[in-house]
Amino acid sequence: MADVNDGVRVGYAGKAYIGAVGATVPTTLTAAWDEDEWFDLGKCSEDGLTEATDQARAEFKAWGYDAPVRTQLTSKTTTFALTFIQSNNAHVMSLFHSVALEDMATTGTDDTAYTTLTTGQNTEPDVRALGLDIVDGKFHTRIIIPRCEVTERGNKTYKADTLVNYPMTFTALTASDGTSVRYMIGGLVVPTVTP
Repeated sequence: MADVNDGVRVGYAGKAYIGAVGATVPTTLTAAWDEDEWFDLGKCSEDGLTEATDQARAEFKAWGYDAPVRTQLTSKTTTFALTFIQSNNAHVMSLFHSVALEDMATTGTDDTAYTTLTTGQNTEPDVRALGLDIVDGKFHTRIIIPRCEVTERGNKTYKADTLVNYPMTFTALTASDGTSVRYMIGGLVVPTVTP
């Protein structure tokens, strides 16, 4: 008899990676991210990852009938929300402040180092690729978003009893092949379908 808890998962831990659009994507669930193309965004808060899908549908009714005879999906938006907690990650700072790495300047070395960046009027889209790994023991889920943009930034708080954090929501955009999100889900087997 199968274990009744089999397939029950928790997002125990995870990692987020950022890359340029077109970065080489791992082809399997266990393949490593190319460190020349993907950059680790560091530790996230204990709130983990929140994935949300917002759909809008149009309803079509026949004359004299209360219930629709058809619905049509008119839009679908998938978002991924994470709160990063490492202030020494240049990629996090770049994403949170919407400033390109090449527009940031570091002065000094080691403990005396500091980086200067300037925010201002910026209407150019900052489109990147996002990779997410979620781990639950031996089970692993990988989510690849080939094109996305940070569309929401939360409040950053400086306070003695609170970690300085960088809450961001990434919105999946349509890629050149028409897809927006790719999933690799460990422990999931599609049953054989017989006609």
